[in-house]
Amino acid sequence: MFLQRPLYKDSLLFFRFFALILWLLLTVYITGFASIVENYILSLAMMVGAFVGSATPVGGGVVAFPVLTFIKQIPAKEAAVFCLAMQSFGMTASSLAIFTRKIPVDKFLITWCVITSFLGYLLALFYIPNPFSSAGLKVFFSSFWLAFGAAIFVVRRKKNISQTVGITHARGWRLLLFIAICFAGGIVTSWIGNGIDVVFFCVLILMFSRTESVATPSAVIVMALISIFATALNISAGNLNMQTLKYLSATIPVVIIFAPLGILFSVRHGDAFIRKLLLALVIIQYLFTAAAFFRQLDYVFLSMLVIALSSVLLFAIGYIDKRKAV
Repeated sequence: MFLQRPLYKDSLLFFRFFALILWLLLTVYITGFASIVENYILSLAMMVGAFVGSATPVGGGVVAFPVLTFIKQIPAKEAAVFCLAMQSFGMTASSLAIFTRKIPVDKFLITWCVITSFLGYLLALFYIPNPFSSAGLKVFFSSFWLAFGAAIFVVRRKKNISQTVGITHARGWRLLLFIAICFAGGIVTSWIGNGIDVVFFCVLILMFSRTESVATPSAVIVMALISIFATALNISAGNLNMQTLKYLSATIPVVIIFAPLGILFSVRHGDAFIRKLLLALVIIQYLFTAAAFFRQLDYVFLSMLVIALSSVLLFAIGYIDKRKAV
């Protein structure tokens, strides 16, 4: 009976088996099982992080990055390397769940986004260092994510937009603008370990009128592919140190189980659910950032500036969508 099933239907099962073999080899021969006990907080956090990171377009890194930088106090660059490595397992598992369930995605825009964002990632990795301090980076992106979640919720909550999967109006200057935005998203991803998924989701929703049920799995696939490419590059460059490998030992079994559950749960519950979950998530992470850093007025002003500029940018993108030719 098993052999009569199409091979693609068991691709997630095969991937989980392969990932667990890699995890076992990593843990037994390199990091040791003690590393799992040492990093149990990260394991627990990623049970939630993998689920909500796949159920929304923000990726598991939006939970892992704050945990690593707030609680573990590790450098932002090291946290970004780990987030990408972890997502190469979790987001790949989610992508295979999308594939096996035949959930609709925008293949055309996914292809363009992956190519251009990886070029941006490469450029930033070698030539564009992170211009922010560790704290400034957290405040900047927490504020952007808040503006992003609020913009999506406000713009879309009263709209009943039919599901679109084709490549309508994805051409000309609109496609060039999309490529430029994805290129910038790749640069951001090199700094914090995620970001291109948020940018891609935002553009799909506001510029191309895709529904959340199409944009979310599309963003998951983009993040999976970028994470795989980036992690391969980091391995070849020797950027995965022993501590990063220990974090992976503590999280691989968790993310390959919980990440696919997140995307299947969100798609099943529809667009409104995804919007509400996304807004709740960005508010929570912003409150954590505020509690940690807003004792300094410089960070308060930075947050206000980022929220204001991001809101203008996001609503401008939404205005482009209103003027598109149908």
